[in-house]
Amino acid sequence: MDLDDLVAELEIRRVLVQYCRGVDRGDVELLKGVYHADASDDHGSFKGLGWDFAEALVPAMDRSSLSSQHHVTNVWIERDGDRANVESYFYALHPVYERAKGREVHALAGGRYLDRFEKRDGAWKIADRRVVIDWTRRSLPGEDWALESVFELIGGRREADPSYGFLSSETPRTRERP
Repeated sequence: MDLDDLVAELEIRRVLVQYCRGVDRGDVELLKGVYHADASDDHGSFKGLGWDFAEALVPAMDRSSLSSQHHVTNVWIERDGDRANVESYFYALHPVYERAKGREVHALAGGRYLDRFEKRDGAWKIADRRVVIDWTRRSLPGEDWALESVFELIGGRREADPSYGFLSSETPRTRERP
């Protein structure tokens, strides 16, 4: 592995984390920024352009009072010049409405992103994404843990999340607990 390979790997991994942050914080522009303008995305029920996926996903997830979390774990990169095939394992915690309980719960999925990355105009971005689902759970068993009651900072979407102030060197904000 040479220096170019290391730089490419770091840049690709940053895009993968940017995707997770864009989805979980509900930031359309951040999410769109991981895709080239003509990139395709096959997310099962959504098949189309990556930018269209971002613009559809964020408002849909905004309807929930619960936060989501995406975690990228194992990443395998096979690079050939300005192209790379990347397999990334993920865990995704998504809010879903469960009628039997009459409330929102967190559903869990494990799978992999199969991405073709391309470096264009000096930037590595996704050119094609296909999502593989390996397993799912409709809801996590057990009762909610009231840990939120002892923390001042509670996660949210966009400006409601303390990281937005923190990462832009503003003072972190607290928000009302739901």
